[in-house]
Amino acid sequence: MKSLYMIILATSLLLTGCANNAEQASSSENSTSQSENQPKDTNGNKTVKNDEERKEKPSNNPQAPDDSTLMEVGDYHEDGDGSLTLKAISDYYDTTKIGNVKVTFSGVKVMNYSPSMDLIDFFHPYSEDETNFNYVNLNVTVKNTSDQPVNFAPVSVLETNDGEKKGYEEDFYLEELYGNLEANEERSGEMGFVLNEANIENLSRITVKTSDVFDENKESQAKAKTIEIPIEGS
Repeated sequence: MKSLYMIILATSLLLTGCANNAEQASSSENSTSQSENQPKDTNGNKTVKNDEERKEKPSNNPQAPDDSTLMEVGDYHEDGDGSLTLKAISDYYDTTKIGNVKVTFSGVKVMNYSPSMDLIDFFHPYSEDETNFNYVNLNVTVKNTSDQPVNFAPVSVLETNDGEKKGYEEDFYLEELYGNLEANEERSGEMGFVLNEANIENLSRITVKTSDVFDENKESQAKAKTIEIPIEGS
């Protein structure tokens, strides 16, 4: 009887040890998996953002800080996306009709931007110096007033008064304000264009040329229009 008791005890201890080893192995695998999935900086080093840092991230466009508090030239703002200084501003607010499309530009600002470390790589294709650059931001609302789908770009070409030109594909806000608009569809958002050449001190005007309005068959239904936006305070 005593021998049977010893056998049962030994078996129990053996099973407990196996369970503990399996649990430790599982824990080690999970830890390794989590470590491999951690975000990395531009040098491949792992980085960890705590809850407080995540809360700092604004709920605006992920490519740029929230500029809503920048109202006067010289105003400064910094958040999880980087830092902004307002260099120039426009009080322009107007709606232009191009065929069956209405486009409104407002809240135009020119800012100096130093992106956070995790955004620097994103700006390689846009800026000659992705660590610090100037850009122009436009608030845009576009509406298809017809009962048929159309294709339209509110900014086909943007040009500064000293000749720097930007195409719609250079918009880094990526809020899909151009392209196909369904019947009676309206979209609102922002567009941002890096200025690599413009002399901000002499900036007095931004000229925006829209695209034509195209129908489903890619035929032009209304010709593009040119909109001049005065810039103040640079």
